[in-house]
Amino acid sequence: MKFRSFPRQFSLLCIAAASLALGTILDAKNKEPAPPLSADLTPSYVVNGDFSGRLIAPGQPEGWERGEEGTIQQMEEGRRPYMRLIAEKPNQLVQITQMMPLPDGLEGLVVHTRFRNENVKFGKGGWLCDARARFRFYDAEGNTVGKKLKDIIFYSQAQEWSVLNRDYLIPEGAASFKINLCLNRPASGTLDIDEIKVIAMPAERLQELEEQRLEAERKKAAEAAKKIADQKIIDEMLQAEPKSKQLGVYGNKLITSDHETVILQGVNVVSLEWSPKGEKIHRSMKVALKEWHANAIRLPVNHSFWFGNGKGKIKSNDAEAYRQLVDDAVAMAAGEGAYLILDLHSYGAPQEFARTFWLDAAARYANNPAVLFDLYNEPHGIGWDHWRYGGEKEVKKKGKKETIEVVGMQALADAVRSTGARNIIIAGGLSYALNISGVLEGYELKDSGGFGIMYATHFYNWHRGWEKHFLKVAEKYPVLVGEFGADTKKMSFIPSNKQESPYTWVPDALGMVQKYQLNWTAFSFHPKATPVLIKDWSYEPTDFWGKFVKEALAGKTFELKKMR
Repeated sequence: MKFRSFPRQFSLLCIAAASLALGTILDAKNKEPAPPLSADLTPSYVVNGDFSGRLIAPGQPEGWERGEEGTIQQMEEGRRPYMRLIAEKPNQLVQITQMMPLPDGLEGLVVHTRFRNENVKFGKGGWLCDARARFRFYDAEGNTVGKKLKDIIFYSQAQEWSVLNRDYLIPEGAASFKINLCLNRPASGTLDIDEIKVIAMPAERLQELEEQRLEAERKKAAEAAKKIADQKIIDEMLQAEPKSKQLGVYGNKLITSDHETVILQGVNVVSLEWSPKGEKIHRSMKVALKEWHANAIRLPVNHSFWFGNGKGKIKSNDAEAYRQLVDDAVAMAAGEGAYLILDLHSYGAPQEFARTFWLDAAARYANNPAVLFDLYNEPHGIGWDHWRYGGEKEVKKKGKKETIEVVGMQALADAVRSTGARNIIIAGGLSYALNISGVLEGYELKDSGGFGIMYATHFYNWHRGWEKHFLKVAEKYPVLVGEFGADTKKMSFIPSNKQESPYTWVPDALGMVQKYQLNWTAFSFHPKATPVLIKDWSYEPTDFWGKFVKEALAGKTFELKKMR
């Protein structure tokens, strides 16, 4: 193939711990020799990708265009030039761009970039408003071609020089490749770009990607076939006769009308709390019940969606369609002789909306043997008096004090019973449901004419005090571990050193709930709602959490080696 004429530039690396200085850039020949950015000396197609050329205008390096916002400077460190992009005000788009012609016959590109940054904070638009490199392919007429490309995101705490790489296959009809290095409307931040290099993708990598593509197609075809087979099973489950036996609370146990003890064991099937249409609710129910052998599903729901009011950007929704999804989940559980825990998934102090929800939802599922009512997901910011009895409470909202009316858990339980529903009621404790110890100190709920009350705790791999928070309660009352789990991806809102490895924590957590015969529903049966039980929608279990839960549901016993 005949290639077009391009400047041939080779990348050099010299990262020196020198103080930053703005000054005249030294001639490229005076740079100290250093290894290239990429692993070889393949020529880069980027013009002035190491920024050693002159500035053709303030903040505009040779071969590049610059945006109108923010500050862009050519800097030098260790006799090596780089470009500095500064967002001086929130919501500024600070960028340099280059439209790179593509040689004929090129099939793929490899992008290497070296960068560092400081104080990059998300802007109003959320996680997209940060430091990143964006790329697009264009045809000869200037129209975009191919699918949207994955950005290189310059992680915000990279205060030392760091390197990121990305592969891109060139779509048919592409004639040029646009490079955009930017601070994409962050709240603040500084981005330093030392070098960007774009080279031809090696033949071995092209072959590897082709094999991956073929494997993805095979997987997609197999998934489509499985989806059809699953749908047949789902249809059968929806039409099955209910088999769930009525449960009642006897001491600290759940007992059927046949005097059989039942321990609820299962998973949280999530998404109806954030989506009025849910995400693969039917299929997740099928897999959890049929393949993972759960006998209980905790189903978080949103009160706004229940009434068709929407939330956030969703101003309204089809309330009946939403309720039908819940009805279907109930039917699928009942047909398997399992149980559906309906969870009002909200946080903070329970308020009037919770009572309104249960007056409606409890009436809908009144005395259905398969349904248990989890009154309020995770209360917090209140004490035991407010938890039990309700009352006025002063809170801060947007820096201002205001008084709210807290609806106590007893009032929610009474609302359920006022509908005639005798279903078992579940009440989560304080501190995001972790602490239920107050029910041993006079704050237990009263139940008139129902099948009983059980209490719910939630704990994760940073919580301690199992015994004081819920195990003593389990000696007197049935306890549901409504949520628990651990992930290799640590939670940003919890100090890293307080989050125990799942490989040590999970076996002990499962060993504990088994030893003390607690009811439990692991979180979560969704590939993106951490801690994740499944890798993707193939429902393959994660090796750090899902694998252990699936084994426990299949009957494996875990040893409790260490209390927390």
